[in-house]
Amino acid sequence: MTWLAAATFVLVLAVAWGARRTGGSWYAPAAFFAAYWCVFGGLPLLASPIAIQPAGMLFVAAACAALWLGAWIAQRRLPTGYTPQTQPGEPPYLGWAIAACTVLGLAAVAIILYSVESSSSAVRLLSFDAIVQTIHKLAVARNGGTWAEPAAARVLTTATYLGPMLSGVMLGIRTRGSARWLSLVSLAPSVMITVILTTRSSLLLSLALGASAYLATCVAAGRAPALTWQRVAWLAAGVVVVAIGFVLIQMARYAGWSSGRPAAVVQSLWLSVFPYLGVFSVWLQSNGVSASLHPTFGQYTFAGFFDLFHIHTRVAGLYTDQMVIDGSQYNIYTAFRGVVQDFSIPGALAFFALVGFGAELAYRRVRSGETAFVGVLAAFYAATLWSFVVDVFIYNTIVLAFVLLIGYLAIAARRSASRQRVRGAREEGVVAAQVAARGPGAAGVANPHRIEIGPGR
Repeated sequence: MTWLAAATFVLVLAVAWGARRTGGSWYAPAAFFAAYWCVFGGLPLLASPIAIQPAGMLFVAAACAALWLGAWIAQRRLPTGYTPQTQPGEPPYLGWAIAACTVLGLAAVAIILYSVESSSSAVRLLSFDAIVQTIHKLAVARNGGTWAEPAAARVLTTATYLGPMLSGVMLGIRTRGSARWLSLVSLAPSVMITVILTTRSSLLLSLALGASAYLATCVAAGRAPALTWQRVAWLAAGVVVVAIGFVLIQMARYAGWSSGRPAAVVQSLWLSVFPYLGVFSVWLQSNGVSASLHPTFGQYTFAGFFDLFHIHTRVAGLYTDQMVIDGSQYNIYTAFRGVVQDFSIPGALAFFALVGFGAELAYRRVRSGETAFVGVLAAFYAATLWSFVVDVFIYNTIVLAFVLLIGYLAIAARRSASRQRVRGAREEGVVAAQVAARGPGAAGVANPHRIEIGPGR
C-alpha cells in the first residue's frame, strides 16, 4: 500500500457519501457503485500482494464521480411527482420457470460429465473417490487443452444464470412462506459445475446475478433491505462457507501434487483474490495513455453482445496478455480496463456518466413500482457486483439470460397493466349501471324532495 493511494481512496469515500445524500438511498445507482468500491477498493489496500498505484485509485474515484454526475443529471430531469409506490405482483408461472431452469442446468451438468466419462463408467461417479478423480482428470485435460466444454452445455449454461435471477425475483416479492426458499435449488447446477470444473466463477456469478435481481425487486416492492448486524453475520458466515468450499475444491483439483496441500491452496487463493486493483493500477500507469490512443470501440465492454450477434468474436478469457508482477502472472484487471481500452480515459469517464444517467432513470422507474424495469436495474447491480473481475456482459450466456429476464418481466408487467385496466373498466361499468338503476338522485346530486329536474321552459 502506498500512502498516496490511501489518500486518494478518501475521494471514493467522499463520493459515496455525497451520492447517498443526493440519491436518498444506498441502493441508488451512484451510491451503490461508490459504496461497492469503498469496500472492494479498501480491501486491496489492506490485503493485496501488489501495491496499488495512485493512478489506479484516482481513476476509480473519477469513475464513481462521473457515474454520480450522470445520476444527478437524471434526477434533475425527472418530474417531481413520480413518487407513488405499489406492491408488485408475482409474474405468472414464475415457479415453473425456476424449475425449468434448474432442470436445464442439471442437463448441462450431465453433458459435461458424460463428455469426460463414458456411459459404461458413469456409475463410478456415485463414489467420492471417483468424483475426486474426475475433477482431477478434468483439470489436467482443461489445462492441457485436450478437453473443451461441449457446445450444448455452453448453451444450457444460460439456464444456470437465469434460474438464480428468477429466484431473486421470487424472494424479493414473497415476504413469507417457506416455499419461497425452495427457489434456491436453482443454485444446485452452479454448485455442481463449480465442483466438477473447479471454476469459482460458475458459482460466484450465479450468486451475484441472483443478488442483483433480489435487490432490484426489493426496490420495486418498497422494501430495500437494510444492512443489520444479523445480516452482516449471515453474510460473513456465507463467505466463510464458500471460501472453505473453494479450498476443498482446489485440493481435489491438484490432488497428488504439492500445490494441492492446504497451505499452498490458501496461498494461491489469496494471490488470486486480492490483486485485481493493484494489477489494474499497474496496467493503467504503464499502458493507459497508449491504450487511449488506439480505442477498440466496444470490443471489450460489449464483447458478449458483439459475440452473440456475430459482430465480433470474443476472445476466450477476454484479456489474453498476462501482467507479470514479482514473478507471478495475472490477467484480472477489473471492468475498468476494458472501458479504458474501448473509449480512452476521458471517453471511459463519459461512458460511466451515461451509465449513471440510464441506471438512475431505471431506478426511479422501479421505485415507482414499474416492474418492467426491474431487469434493467438488476443488470446495473450485476455489472457493479462483478466489476472487480471484469465486465459481466462479456459473457454471451449472461447477455442472453438478461434478455430473457427483461423480456419476461416486461411481458408480465404489460399483462398485469392490461388486467388492471379491464378490472377498472368493469368496476366503472358496474357503478354506472347501479347509478342508472337507482334514478337521477343516485348520482350524488342532492334532491331530497324528489323534485323533477328537467329543461327550463
